[in-house]
Amino acid sequence: MPSVPEPGPFPDVFDYPVAAHARRHGPRGYLDDEHYKPLLRDEFTFRCVYCCCREVWFPDGDSHFSVEHVEPTSRAGDGPTDYDTLLYACCQCNAARKAIDLPLDPASGLGLHLRVRPDGTIHGLTPGGEDLIPICRLDRPNLTTFRRLILDVLAVLARKGQPEAVALCRRYLGYPANLPNLVVLRPPGGNARPEGLSAGAHARRGRGELPEIY
Repeated sequence: MPSVPEPGPFPDVFDYPVAAHARRHGPRGYLDDEHYKPLLRDEFTFRCVYCCCREVWFPDGDSHFSVEHVEPTSRAGDGPTDYDTLLYACCQCNAARKAIDLPLDPASGLGLHLRVRPDGTIHGLTPGGEDLIPICRLDRPNLTTFRRLILDVLAVLARKGQPEAVALCRRYLGYPANLPNLVVLRPPGGNARPEGLSAGAHARRGRGELPEIY
């Protein structure tokens, strides 16, 4: 049986959150769900809720991501969508999921249900996690290879320790350049959590509080 590789200096890059996600934003009233996308980008830290891949890893950035619904849109009623039922997902995971019912809420703390190993493979820790993997094809070969590639590249860069390598690590693990300015948004139904705007990445970058990597 092949040995499992030792984790590199960034073993948590693909770690799922253990705690349930506490919503920071609360826009209301948009009839077109795409208007929620800037807030969802910030809400889910510019990465896919299913595979943890980041916007900065894709040539087209946030264009490769979409608004995802916890409940299939076919069962949605008329009127504005409840923001708290929306997620942020890459187009590939979103397309794989289709309108299949999810075995668990992805915002409930997927770290209790899924784990990515240092070799890039993903494993279910619970029956719900095991069921979610084939639904979103989280074990698709290209994604597994990509996860291993990211982990290997980061490990090599960290070992080099040269300024150029450190700078490249920051690019792999940093925030996108086009952070959405949430303060200028005016949801038709208002914002149930206005305090979240000052905690957004754009606002924190403006105050010099945004970390270089996350």
